Amino acid sequence: MGKETLKPSILHLFSNHRWTGPAEPVLTLVKNLREIGWNVHFACSVKGIPKDKYNKVLDTAIKLNIPTYTQFYLSKHRHLIKDFIDYLNLKSLLKENNFSIIHCHLDNDHRLAVKVAEKYLIPVVRSNYNGEGLSTSLRKYISQTSLIFEPSLLSQKNDISNFSVSEEKCPLIPLAIDLDRFNPSRKLADIRSQLKIPPDAIIIGIVARIQPHRKYDLLLQTINILIQEGWKIYLIIIGRGTKQEELVIKPVNELGLKDNVIFTGYLDKDDYVSMLNAIDIGVYLVPGTDGTCRTVREYMAMGKPVIATKTGILPELIDNMHTGILVEDTVESLYMAIRELCAHPQLRNELGKNARAKALSQFSPINQAQIISQFYELLLRK
Repeated sequence: MGKETLKPSILHLFSNHRWTGPAEPVLTLVKNLREIGWNVHFACSVKGIPKDKYNKVLDTAIKLNIPTYTQFYLSKHRHLIKDFIDYLNLKSLLKENNFSIIHCHLDNDHRLAVKVAEKYLIPVVRSNYNGEGLSTSLRKYISQTSLIFEPSLLSQKNDISNFSVSEEKCPLIPLAIDLDRFNPSRKLADIRSQLKIPPDAIIIGIVARIQPHRKYDLLLQTINILIQEGWKIYLIIIGRGTKQEELVIKPVNELGLKDNVIFTGYLDKDDYVSMLNAIDIGVYLVPGTDGTCRTVREYMAMGKPVIATKTGILPELIDNMHTGILVEDTVESLYMAIRELCAHPQLRNELGKNARAKALSQFSPINQAQIISQFYELLLRK
């Protein structure tokens, strides 16, 4: 889409440098807002990051030709001295530039923006990436925030209740993913052949940090039962963690599953997309630090049926027996769901096709940018 007449200037703040959680969705949004004509500038964590440490957020913003400020610490967590220096730097930046809106994405940049923007009568908006609602510690900042863009009905309901705000202040805007990148029609590596997985085997995939609360024990017990019954199943674990020896490697060996479980570690770029493409059934047992469950949306965009528990926003993302299967938090329930999709490839394909269709209709980055653009315009008319 070609750029329209340039709209007012918007400053987006992101208090992190790590490429985790909302980093990619934030920059995708900024890129698309610029594509439809908004003069969006960006600031993320730069000062205080060791020079030998790769700052992927900054690097990606520069590669996307997004005007980016580098004078901020923008620490993920509160820091008295760094936050005060950022306060002074943001005051100077707002004096020198005619920003019409400040758009925040994380808690610490939200606190900073509200403290400074009120002095210049600049409205502050916040994108929420917590599927169950923002922290109640932000109460006094919410009162000075014009809009909260909610990723789920659950977060919208909780924020309305916790902060005593109106539904109009908390519009529901489903988060987007890069549908060009997560596209099963793309030419991608043949992972099944590379891993020497037989053509008739069914590949189960899980993308999650290896941590106690992610319920790897539940999945491994279930896979073990299915293999003992004779199902030709392979499990691909995409993720890493400091306790992976204790939580997955040792149990896999004890259960005799080492020939059926593949550990990839952390993957990115097309290595990650190719691995998702190889998976037949995605499993997502509990939300991690990304409460918006972006991995589920990526599975769906790749046309994969997802089996998930009824936790957090998962029931909003997955339409039971239409785009995936919702299960109880038990081995028996997970076993029945995986077995159902293993036994019925036609159902597996139908759910995957429906998942892809839902992703195309609800997770479009350009649609998300256009909806947020409408809220910007509404806010500026007030």
